Amino acid sequence: MKNQLTRDLIVGLDESFNEEFLDNINEYVYTLVSNVIHDISLLSPFVRADKCFLQPANEICTNALTQLSQYDYFIGIDNPQIELNSKTRKNFWKYAWREFRAAWRLGRKKYKKQKQETRTVESIEKYKLSDFKHDFINNLANYLSTTSVIYEHMQHISVIGKEDFGSGVKINIYFTIYDEKNETFKFYNEIKNKYKNYSFGDRFSNMDIKYEECGDMFNSMVRMFNSLFSKSYNRIPNQILIESLIFNCPKVLFIEGDLYQTFLNIANYIILANPKSLASICDISKNIFEEPMIIDAGQQVDFPKLISLLEAFKY
Repeated sequence: MKNQLTRDLIVGLDESFNEEFLDNINEYVYTLVSNVIHDISLLSPFVRADKCFLQPANEICTNALTQLSQYDYFIGIDNPQIELNSKTRKNFWKYAWREFRAAWRLGRKKYKKQKQETRTVESIEKYKLSDFKHDFINNLANYLSTTSVIYEHMQHISVIGKEDFGSGVKINIYFTIYDEKNETFKFYNEIKNKYKNYSFGDRFSNMDIKYEECGDMFNSMVRMFNSLFSKSYNRIPNQILIESLIFNCPKVLFIEGDLYQTFLNIANYIILANPKSLASICDISKNIFEEPMIIDAGQQVDFPKLISLLEAFKY
């Protein structure tokens, strides 16, 4: 038996969102980051405020929050020296294989390295992306209340603090190298010793196009899909996917002042559309199954899940 999706439910989901709360968090995060970067720049010759960029990354870009939403930001620092310094880890398996071949040729007994006298030498470590993250944490703590907690992860930090940010808020800040010329964020993988590049491409300019055509109805539709998906699967769907699906919907489907009818139009359009014809909002030359921001996250599976969800409702 299908669940009834009523007009009151759709309208209620949209009206439950507090936009002022999100604006306050964004403003506070931007102020915090600006202050911290300024403090670091006074202590490090490699960090300049005008070469650091803060980019909201997930559903906070479209004000499409749900109760499961977290607040994800990318910090990118445009500095080739830090980029080079960070990539210093040896390729373990290549090194081990070279040592094994040498031992095989020379024989176990002959291949013994002579112990050398060790001297204690003070050296200055090269400033790396990990150092930038540690400096950021140390300075950030100066601006937070004593009840806030900072959790450090390999590529990002998480901050939770009711007094600073409010109830049920988790701030995630990812540290990257930023290529300003190509507008690319580079995530360093310490295990593989290489960078993975991510670009939002034309995401924000395409959003602007949709805003001009449909106004705030675009944001409302993203919010509807996020809310229904998170309610059913207990997690937020990939935002590039959701934004792409709604971006592909023709303007005629958006009915001004009628949230419920607009949702019905878009839901039916997505159910009936050929998935390969749906372009990525980041790059319209690619479909949703070719978009790195979707497939690299392993979330192309969100599309069939979403279709199953929409087909389960009675309209």
